[in-house]
Amino acid sequence: MIDVEASLLRRWKGLRTVAVSLGLGLIGVLPLLVYVAFGPKDGNPIGLGLLAVVAVLIATIGVVVGLIWFVVEVFRRKRH
Repeated sequence: MIDVEASLLRRWKGLRTVAVSLGLGLIGVLPLLVYVAFGPKDGNPIGLGLLAVVAVLIATIGVVVGLIWFVVEVFRRKRH
């Protein structure tokens, strides 16, 4: 089990986690932005709004975890 954990830690670095989280957040918000730009003026995109809210929430959590992970990586590198 420890080999799997070490492999995951080497593969997913902190900044990569931040980048993936931001990308997922953008993918979740993009449909709403496209609908607002090109959709009907009297439309009510409730589902797209809920998707955007959930995507931003998940992206925020991912960015915070990634930044914490990055700080830990920096301190571990300085220590060795």
